[in-house]
Amino acid sequence: MSKVKQTALAVAGVASVFVAGSSIVDAASTYTVKQGDTLSQLADNFNMTVDDLIKSNNLKDADMIFVDQKIEVPDGQDLDAADVASSADDTASEAASLAMSQAASSAAASEAAAASSAAAASSAAASQAAAQKAAASEATQQATPAAVQTASPAQQAAPTQQAAPAAGGSTKAQFLAAGGTEALWNAVVVPESGGNPNAVSPNGYRGLGQTKEGWGSGSVSSQTAGMVNYANSRYGSIQNATAFRAANGWW
Repeated sequence: MSKVKQTALAVAGVASVFVAGSSIVDAASTYTVKQGDTLSQLADNFNMTVDDLIKSNNLKDADMIFVDQKIEVPDGQDLDAADVASSADDTASEAASLAMSQAASSAAASEAAAASSAAAASSAAASQAAAQKAAASEATQQATPAAVQTASPAQQAAPTQQAAPAAGGSTKAQFLAAGGTEALWNAVVVPESGGNPNAVSPNGYRGLGQTKEGWGSGSVSSQTAGMVNYANSRYGSIQNATAFRAANGWW
């Protein structure tokens, strides 16, 4: 049984006792005084005035009545039992309504408190999950630099490996790796042969440097070595050789 129903039944019981007690004040011509009664209270109960009761009962002192004392009620002043019952019913109904309203408010407050607790628990769980996710993300970020540092030596070595004179590298790369220079490549090789180690002119000049000497054929490496030796022996340096080629159009 719910608290609201229990409260309503309790109030109804109190109201029924009140009605039963009131029924004692019926149409009898006398009333027996009980513990706690006062003359003014009895006058109200019987729809009379205190003076009426004093005169009807020849009372000497309005403030002094005794338990079990008989109080006479004048004719025409009897309490109407139906009015008393109606008043008691109204009182009981109001009391029951108030009790049910209070019980409903208490139940609503309990439900609201439970909902608030559930929401707080859900929010706490969400906050904990977010904190764990943030911690995991931070741990991942902290671990990332170590991985980069571990890979760094290999990455630093990669350019050196790419710069090595591989057999399948470009002609220019092989030329530079064999001791040629950018200046010698741009000032002599490009205008002479276009960078083709197998180039042969109509006049019989061969290779990167377009010569009839033995170093005009063979691998890029051997042709490069021959060109460098020719520049140094004929012109004194690669710089002088490139300057002569730029000024004269041949070397």
